[in-house]
Amino acid sequence: MHEENEIDLPALWRTLLKRKRVFFAIVLSAFTVSVIVSVLLPKKYAASASLLQPEESGGAVSLIASQLPKGLSGLAGGALDMKSQADRWMGILNSRTVFDDIISQFDLKTIYEKETMADTRFQLEQATRFRKSREGIISITVEDKNPERAAKLANAFIAALDKINRQIMMTSGGRTRRFIEGRLKEAKTALAKSEEAVKAFQEKNGAVKLDAQSEAIIDAMGAVKGKLMAKEVALKTLLSYATPQNPQVTLLKTEVAELKQSLLTLEKGDANMMNPSKGLFIPTNRLPDLGLQYLRLLRDVKIDETLYSLLTEQYEIARIQEAKDSSTVQILDVATVPEKAVKPKKTLIVISATLLAVFVGFFAVFFLEYLENVKMNEKNRERGEQPKVDLIRKRWRG
Repeated sequence: MHEENEIDLPALWRTLLKRKRVFFAIVLSAFTVSVIVSVLLPKKYAASASLLQPEESGGAVSLIASQLPKGLSGLAGGALDMKSQADRWMGILNSRTVFDDIISQFDLKTIYEKETMADTRFQLEQATRFRKSREGIISITVEDKNPERAAKLANAFIAALDKINRQIMMTSGGRTRRFIEGRLKEAKTALAKSEEAVKAFQEKNGAVKLDAQSEAIIDAMGAVKGKLMAKEVALKTLLSYATPQNPQVTLLKTEVAELKQSLLTLEKGDANMMNPSKGLFIPTNRLPDLGLQYLRLLRDVKIDETLYSLLTEQYEIARIQEAKDSSTVQILDVATVPEKAVKPKKTLIVISATLLAVFVGFFAVFFLEYLENVKMNEKNRERGEQPKVDLIRKRWRG
């Protein structure tokens, strides 16, 4: 034999009609309460501001590095080993420093009626939302009971971001400028000494005529030495920001070592060559004594001129970049005072409460009917009568 359950729909309908007052009382009560609650709930206004995603840049260091000799142009992208600028902006906006600054600026601890900064910060975090779109737009949305304050808070986040980011950029640019400025002064002093040394040599020994090969050696050594010193400047600048394990640091160290070896080859010849004199240049250590002295003096002047010219160009670029970094945040939309409240959502509250009341009403009606049936069945059993048919009929099949 099998037992099957079948819902008696007419019985359900009769039960609902029987207790319709209970059902409508629950639904109407929920509807009324939801309307009252939605009206009494404090209104909240949302103000939004948006920023353009910043261009990827390594600051002053990258611009200066882009002007260095071949091999250093990749310094801009990887020198600082950082994430994108937009991600850094998101991190700054979510920082405790920014939130605490705004809390103090607007006295939110008093406005929010909180006893601690942690509680105040938590409430402000709940009312604030930062988003970065696929198009590269960073939006800042703040909710508040006061529409004017909501707009001011959203704009305050932009101001705080601009302030901190500008300090970081100006510190970076200023450090780079000061470093190059110091090297420029040293190069200027060295150039003056080199020129004085050449002048003194000529006054003592008269003019020394160099052949075309010696002049070629001077040009080659000057170019190699100039590149070497430029890369050493770039390496020191990079190490002020990056770690020694940075791939760009490793690359620069390798290039510096190669240039030193090339310079050594020009000065002493290639030890691997059986006959160094058959190379492109005669090593400087094989030149006549007087010519060698004069060659080295001219070489020093050439090196110092190259380095001084390069550092002068870099110094001007660093000054321009430092001034350019004074304004870093590009505002797309300034937050304005919102005209409509975003919370509470009255329609949603009323509809949700009413639908919930409908389900509760159904449950209450059938639960009351179930309790009544239980009592009636107990009475029927006491009288020896058949139990009352339940809302769910049972059919037996053999």
